Amino acid sequence: MNPQDHNIFFLLDNINHHAIKTWIKRHQQITDYTAQHYAFFASRRSQVMEKLKQSLLDEQNEFLLNKAWKRIISQQFSNTPLSTTGSVLNFPGGRFNIGKIDSERFPQFPALYIAEDTETAYLECMGISRNKQIEGLSATELAAAGNYAHFNIIGHLTRVLDLTKKEALANFYGIIKDIHLPIYFRREANQLHINPCLPVNSLNQLYETITIENWRFAPMQLDTPANSQIIGQIARSAGLEAILYTSAKNNHRSLCIFPDNFDNSEAYLEITGNVADTVIDKRLDKETYRNFLPTKWD
Repeated sequence: MNPQDHNIFFLLDNINHHAIKTWIKRHQQITDYTAQHYAFFASRRSQVMEKLKQSLLDEQNEFLLNKAWKRIISQQFSNTPLSTTGSVLNFPGGRFNIGKIDSERFPQFPALYIAEDTETAYLECMGISRNKQIEGLSATELAAAGNYAHFNIIGHLTRVLDLTKKEALANFYGIIKDIHLPIYFRREANQLHINPCLPVNSLNQLYETITIENWRFAPMQLDTPANSQIIGQIARSAGLEAILYTSAKNNHRSLCIFPDNFDNSEAYLEITGNVADTVIDKRLDKETYRNFLPTKWD
């Protein structure tokens, strides 16, 4: 679906109390509608879940980090650079993992994000565009000058879904393409004076909803996971170790890694180069992966 078809924004400057109450009521009606809409498609996906998992597993490949990839984190967390705790405690999580949206409806799960170069790692970490400037500094300059810790990472992954190519989702789309939106959702959308949130109608559209820059719209405005987070959830459940994708910030590559799928794998990631003696756990593999998982998710 494309949740950005919803229109729930009102300019709040210089409007009266009644108008604000009306906006709050309308927002609740739309989020209720979206919750029902999400539940319908989640139910339909569950009926074909094993096929969906297999369609992603069929696309798996090995991936060698034969040059140092980059991990950038706030300096305050620099002693645990491979920890995934932040990915579940923040709202709404990452592009391919679910954080604090609604823990009762959407269980959180962790992920580790790295990028093929420093610029991409910083843009992904901060969620800003390449051409954005803050206090006169470009994203590249901020990455070099900011209060962040930079780490070089090498490794080998054995089960990776390559989403730099939309064809990797062709079989997945073939399974979900026949799920249609019931007429009553269209009627309710008309009553709310919004566009009905229609299913994707092509592989291109599915891919666009997963790679869109503003993926945070659905979880932040509508309290439901983004399509990319749903794909991440299914990929992790299928046993994949990582998702390779193209950053929407600059078209360079990034990796979303699921450490809890390293348990029966020869995959590993390792921090390389000189780091402070205070850095804990420099290697993630089947023997150590538990060290990088959150101990408390709420």
